[in-house]
Parts: sequence; C-alpha cells; structure tokens
Amino acid sequence: MLCTRPDIATAINILSRYTNKNNIELWECLKRVLRYLKGNINMKLIFKKNLNYEHIFVGYIDSDWGGNENDRKSTTGYLFKMFNSNVICWNTKRQNSVAASSPEAEYMALFEAVREALWLKSLLESINMKLDKPIKILEDNQGCISIASNPSCHKRSQHIDIKYHFSREQIENNIISIKYIPSEKQLADLFTKLLPSGRFMDLRAKIGLQEDKTLRQQQ
Repeated sequence: MLCTRPDIATAINILSRYTNKNNIELWECLKRVLRYLKGNINMKLIFKKNLNYEHIFVGYIDSDWGGNENDRKSTTGYLFKMFNSNVICWNTKRQNSVAASSPEAEYMALFEAVREALWLKSLLESINMKLDKPIKILEDNQGCISIASNPSCHKRSQHIDIKYHFSREQIENNIISIKYIPSEKQLADLFTKLLPSGRFMDLRAKIGLQEDKTLRQQQ
C-alpha cells in the first residue's frame, strides 16, 4: 500500500513506532487510517507526459525538527519527481540521532535524499540515459543550504557526523545542486509530520494523487 499511496506514509511511519506498545488510543488511530483509505479507495498516482522539463529529476526534502516528543528525534521526509510532474519515489523516516538545531536536522535529511538521488542517477545510466545537469534538490532551510554549500561553515558543522558531509562532496562535484524553496511550496512537508486537513489535501493533489472517476463509476 505504501508503494502506491504516499498520502498515508507519515501516519503509518508514526504508528509503526509503537507496534510493541499498542493500546486503545493507537488502535483508534489505526482505524482512522483505515477509514480514510476506505473513503478514498479510488485515489491513485497520476503520471503525465511532459516534454517541457528543465531537469529529469527534482527532489524535495524537509525535516520536522525534534518532532518526536518521546526522544526529540527529528523526522526526515523527501520525494523525487521525474520530468517535473511525476512522483516516482518518497520516504519518511525517523532520524537516528537528535539534531541540535533545525539546520542540522535538515542537513541530516539532505544526506538521505542525496543517497536516493545517486541511486536514481545510476538507474538512469543503466538504461543508457545520461543526466546533462546536476540533480536539483529543493530545500526550505537557508541554514542547511549554507552548511551544505559552504565548507567554511566549520563551527556550525564540526560536531555533525562525518557521513552527513557526503552531501557537501556531491554538491562540490556538481552532481547535486541545492536550491531554496519557500516552506509553503515544500512538497516534502507531507512526509515529516501530521498536517491540518487543508494543507494535507493541497499537498496530496500537488504530488499527483487524484481520484480515478472510472473506478467509481464501475462500482
């Protein structure tokens, strides 16, 4: 289900953290997800032909800094679009360690997105397609962009685990480019936390989830 319904990825990710601590409250939350799926059973990802694209792949990354009230760990969320319109992969994941700041949480999320971007690049090359431009990743945190793009930000990043600086190396090698996007346009917000219904439905539509009216007519 998570492979075709990105709209429930965050809810399932949060619920899965408590599989060994189930109680009535969690059971009610799970039933709410099932009711949502039943009420939106005809939703599906729509893929559209688009020849007017600038980048083959475009990524969106975000994090919810300290969003977990139990251990104060942040949540990473990202998605990638192909040909500017078709969502082909996404992920939501609790980070392994506590981030000291919002830029640090975003920087840790960037590492996960860059790894996914490189895998997409290798997949494309395996079918003899070449990327003529760096893979663009959109980030809404200026502090994270500064750390990733400026090696001189030593004091702000010296305590961060070495592996996360892998992202900086890919940017320096012109494989990845990181650009700013306003928070209200950040699609990856859907994968970092539970959202108000209006914001949730807006992002759901923007990532290409639509109701298949032909299935409704058949029912």
